[in-house]
Amino acid sequence: MSNVRPGVEVNNEQCKALGRKLAHYHFRDEFYMRPFLTVDLLPEEKARMYFFSVGICHQTWNLANRPANFFGWDYLEDGFIRIFKSDSWLADPLGIVNSSDEAIAEGLASFFIPPESRISTLDRLEERATLYKDMAVKLLENYQGSVLNLLQTTEGRAGGENGIYKCLAIFEAYSDPLFKKASFLIKLLSDAGLFSIKDPENLVPVMDYHMQRVLLRTGAVEIHDLELHEALAMRKELPDDGLIREACIQASVAIAASAGRGVLQMNDVLYMMGRSCCFEEPLCISGRCAKRPCSLTRTLHIKQHQNCIFNSICKGERFSSYRELWNPVVKTHYY
Repeated sequence: MSNVRPGVEVNNEQCKALGRKLAHYHFRDEFYMRPFLTVDLLPEEKARMYFFSVGICHQTWNLANRPANFFGWDYLEDGFIRIFKSDSWLADPLGIVNSSDEAIAEGLASFFIPPESRISTLDRLEERATLYKDMAVKLLENYQGSVLNLLQTTEGRAGGENGIYKCLAIFEAYSDPLFKKASFLIKLLSDAGLFSIKDPENLVPVMDYHMQRVLLRTGAVEIHDLELHEALAMRKELPDDGLIREACIQASVAIAASAGRGVLQMNDVLYMMGRSCCFEEPLCISGRCAKRPCSLTRTLHIKQHQNCIFNSICKGERFSSYRELWNPVVKTHYY
């Protein structure tokens, strides 16, 4: 096991076992042809759409359009396609900079009002508006308002002084020291054919709350600290989750290596599992996934299923002490 802090360990043997199981599954090509990646926009517009949407993609527990079966990020994809296809001022850095935070908040909220409601399900609007404006201001100041200019500066590199992680760190929305939003943006840009990484060894896996929950429950990351274990199981708010998330990032790298996959592809497995197969009532106990159809069926060549893809390996399937674990509860705009 690899020690991250006393009481938190990466179980490398478990990660290898999970990776070997994952290696038997194949990704669906159609997932990478979904509208958000193939929408008819100019390259700069598309890159900007990813930049702004990912920048406000955090803590989206309440974001939903239930009639359309859009939850969280799915609804952000839908909303931002509409923002950019309608030539909204929210798609233009100059328009954003010349607007008040209140106007930005109201504008964003208006694109996320489900048809059965008059109330937007996009919350924390003041915070998101502040981040949105900061992105526009600094994009204009440093890159003439162009995300493609930012990408050109990186010369296709993730790491280093001019790498994309360093370039994005000037934006408050992308200031996470563990790079969740930055890595997710890189993934979208790459999946859409707008960016190619020359140093994949410097990529950091995307790591949010859904993925942490899966990695904790499967035993890829072990919690030996009894006080911390109880806090996670009881869903108590923690002052910081950085060390747990670091361990989860290490675990994700190990699983990817064992599966023979790129580290960013782990997002399309662990995130989908966490929001459907391994949510409030895990599939291994309830016999059903939280989402219908299961989110994982969108990314992997599997059908509706009564067994988790990690069944017989996952520790949470066998032991309630793992199954009861929840993701760290923290107040953050990092993810």
